[in-house]
Amino acid sequence: MKTAIYKFLGGTAFAGTMLAVCSTPAAAQEARNVILFLGDAGGLSTLSAAGILANDRPQSLFIQSMPNVALSDTSALDRWVTDSAAGMTAIMTGHKTNNAMVSTTPSGPGGRAMPVKTLLEYAEQRGLSTGVVTNMNIWDATPAATFAHVAARADKGEIFRQMLKPRFGDGVDILIGKGRADAVATFAGPGTSAEQAFRTAGYRFGEDTALVGQAPRTAVLRDADFAPLPAVEATVAQLARNPKGYFLMVEWDMHTDDPKAGLRHVVEMDDMIRRISAVAGKDTLILFTADHSFGLRMTGGKRTTPLATQYDPDAKSVISVEPGHTGEEVVVAASGPGADKVRGFMPNTRLFDIMLSAFGWKKDK
Repeated sequence: MKTAIYKFLGGTAFAGTMLAVCSTPAAAQEARNVILFLGDAGGLSTLSAAGILANDRPQSLFIQSMPNVALSDTSALDRWVTDSAAGMTAIMTGHKTNNAMVSTTPSGPGGRAMPVKTLLEYAEQRGLSTGVVTNMNIWDATPAATFAHVAARADKGEIFRQMLKPRFGDGVDILIGKGRADAVATFAGPGTSAEQAFRTAGYRFGEDTALVGQAPRTAVLRDADFAPLPAVEATVAQLARNPKGYFLMVEWDMHTDDPKAGLRHVVEMDDMIRRISAVAGKDTLILFTADHSFGLRMTGGKRTTPLATQYDPDAKSVISVEPGHTGEEVVVAASGPGADKVRGFMPNTRLFDIMLSAFGWKKDK
């Protein structure tokens, strides 16, 4: 019966005994590495439904076993309900901003967009390795907020340009995501191409995630899905070769406009976090959070029957979805050095402070 539930979700949900996650006291050591797992639209109701569908019991996700937990406000500077651009900007820079703005704030003359430094840029400035992995477009709001600064999230041409001409260091070392066709269109022109542009910037460029193991600077852009766990494991192994440490952001789309796909993605990311928690080392701060929640609710179901056999996406008698972002708090779960600061209710901007502090760094004046 469990196998049927796993096949329903199309994932590899963890069916065995849940591994305990040890929390490292803040006083013991600073983090050498920080990994931020970002469930895009992965609110509490979505996590709960995905775990019960996968394992037929509540609180069965690995995320739900992580030892340090908080609830994070997700509001934008100008709206109670955020989009991914403003939500991720707050997490990566410690600054609230308006919806659609990517790592910029409307603080210039006349509300002009001004760039604000991201945690990834702090890491690049200090010689750490950096990575961004997403199952969405590499230029989309969440990944872009780690390295780019634009007034409008739709400005993908400028986001690609900043990707290859960073303000600090040599830019993101490992890039994995979708949007290959967009890159091809952006860099098309006389005597140039996407492959040439990325190679000139020092990247091994291609569509196969296996390339990550072959070069320290790799850009894997695709227009199709890829196996998440091998890609993330290879990225961690490559980044870990830097003795100074690394920062990695992994985004996985959990929007439930298509409930079956969104809930399957929850299980996929949960598998990633479980595996990486086992191999990343005790000097790694691991965080999971969402940029915003979504209008999914569990509305029924009998405990005596597997939920997957009761669930009909069209009937809405077990799980209902009102498509759209919602404004309630989302969970933050953490383990490793600095995880003890994840507690209580907090603004999403505090996540930046927690990650910066875990590295032992001070915010620029």
